[in-house]
Amino acid sequence: MIKINKTKIENIFYDCLYPIFCLNCGKFISNENKHYLCADCFKTIPIYSALFCPVCFKRISIIKKCHHNNKSYLDFLGCATDYENEPVKNLIHEFKYNFVKEIKITLGDFLINYWLKISSDLEINSKEIYVIPIPLSSKRYNWRGFNQSEELAKIFADYFNFPLLTNVLIRQKNTLPQAQLTKKERLFNLIDAFKIKNDSKSLIKNKTIILVDDVYTSGATLQQAAKVLKQNDAKKIIGLVVAK
Repeated sequence: MIKINKTKIENIFYDCLYPIFCLNCGKFISNENKHYLCADCFKTIPIYSALFCPVCFKRISIIKKCHHNNKSYLDFLGCATDYENEPVKNLIHEFKYNFVKEIKITLGDFLINYWLKISSDLEINSKEIYVIPIPLSSKRYNWRGFNQSEELAKIFADYFNFPLLTNVLIRQKNTLPQAQLTKKERLFNLIDAFKIKNDSKSLIKNKTIILVDDVYTSGATLQQAAKVLKQNDAKKIIGLVVAK
């Protein structure tokens, strides 16, 4: 008797109905791979192997911080790759603005590969690490249908078996989309945008928080979120983004 592989048949079915093509070179990709970059193009994406100063973007180490860090609520910035890389820019645009949710797998793999490169140098007790995504306003969530930062945080936290806290950090007001604003306007836009859920302070006390977002531009979003977490006794905060 011939054994039928149900998953393989489903993938062939989806390949016919909903074919996926590499966002960089246009090559056909099977749904089985769950990626929006073909294997060849994926290999061309440079993954960083250092932490960065959240203020000046200088490469830093866990031992020697940049003097600009005194102006930051983030202790470190972790960034997987360069936003100016065209395939990366296209992936993020499709993910955020054309609502292609499945791209989270490709972007999530960038975060995983980056963390595998740097984690051995961090000297952080993994039992103290909690992952928190940047929350969306209800208006923005309803528009997109998902929180892109939370989707990335889930993939990252699941891979490393870190606890994921999705209801601790709350966005308490509808803010304007940051991409439309100047640096000064971005800072003003996010004042008092975040708060900690009333009964959640004990969860983050003395913990190392990995704060996940998709892109780091001015840093206003992560800085304001980190400020609230530090005010509620988080010990250390690492911002983690796909690209800057």
